[in-house]
Amino acid sequence: MSLYSLAFLLCFSLICEPCVQAWSKEGHTMTCKIAQDLLKPEAAHAVKMLLPDNVNGDLSALCVWPDQVRHWYKYRWTSSLHFIDTPDKACSFNYQRDCHDSHGIKDMCVAGAIQNFTNQLSHYRHGTSDRRHNMTEALLFLAHFMGDIHQPIYVGFTSDEGGNTIDLRWFRHKSNLHHVSVGY
Repeated sequence: MSLYSLAFLLCFSLICEPCVQAWSKEGHTMTCKIAQDLLKPEAAHAVKMLLPDNVNGDLSALCVWPDQVRHWYKYRWTSSLHFIDTPDKACSFNYQRDCHDSHGIKDMCVAGAIQNFTNQLSHYRHGTSDRRHNMTEALLFLAHFMGDIHQPIYVGFTSDEGGNTIDLRWFRHKSNLHHVSVGY
């Protein structure tokens, strides 16, 4: 099994785990643990080779990294990759219509990111150390985004801004739907 299969396994693992209510750190960690446990030996070895030594081959230890770096200057370009906005009242996702950032740059949504990073990883060959850092980042982004795309609040209407414009009260505190559903 190749790294290309990681995307499928991450997707499958989410279907098998309906009890996950909020994503936050725990949801991403669980997604990566399940997916990594389902890898065949060849793919598991490739994942281990791409991970830094300090995590002892545990992909789940770095699954929240894309959320941690998305506001850093170097990774600011990744912010729009965490979600998909569809036109208000549209009942379906259309890649050509919906996968772009706020400036109209195409492929800048979570579905485009999954496609891009899966493609990058499908060309990984062990021993290409000059590209290892880029491949490690591709693996971490892919694993994280497979969790994001399955979080309903991350694929929604443009006007609700991922639930940020839907105010509510949560245990006597003012909040919004995004904050409550994601668990941050």
